[in-house]
Amino acid sequence: MDIINYKSIPMKKIILLLVATMVISCSTTGPQITTGDEKSKSILAAYDSYLANDYSWADTLYSPEISIYINSVEPVDIKTNIAGLASHHELFSDISINSPVGEGGAYVQTTNYNNDAGVWSHAWFVWKGTGKATGKTIEIPVHVAYKWDNKGTISETYLFSDQAPQLAEINASQMQ
Repeated sequence: MDIINYKSIPMKKIILLLVATMVISCSTTGPQITTGDEKSKSILAAYDSYLANDYSWADTLYSPEISIYINSVEPVDIKTNIAGLASHHELFSDISINSPVGEGGAYVQTTNYNNDAGVWSHAWFVWKGTGKATGKTIEIPVHVAYKWDNKGTISETYLFSDQAPQLAEINASQMQ
């Protein structure tokens, strides 16, 4: 029976092995989430322009090949999307975008997944407006997901919200 002399393994080698293991395991990074980055700021700036009924941001922020999904699996093009956004100002007054958790505007965060999922920005806010036909003030929770391409433009957009209150205002405006 052989006896192993553990004293023959120098302590320095054991420590080196432990440190190397820690360094290797720490080097793998998961998703990185930011809120004050340029992508998040550009989305917030686009929201400010939307409130002023200005859509010039779309030419630089959106990829020409963008796919825009509004509560649907069927995409709309940029022109249709901008026309829809502009119609808000025809149908509603006092439009605002508010934080879902208190004061301030939309909350936007950008996540770099460090893999094939790419870079996504997500926005959460409460859209508020007063219908010009009904005089009713409505508030709608909204979530929008933006996928960024390698050129720094948005290639896909997914909007999730309850459109029923806005559709009711459209119907009321058509009755007049």
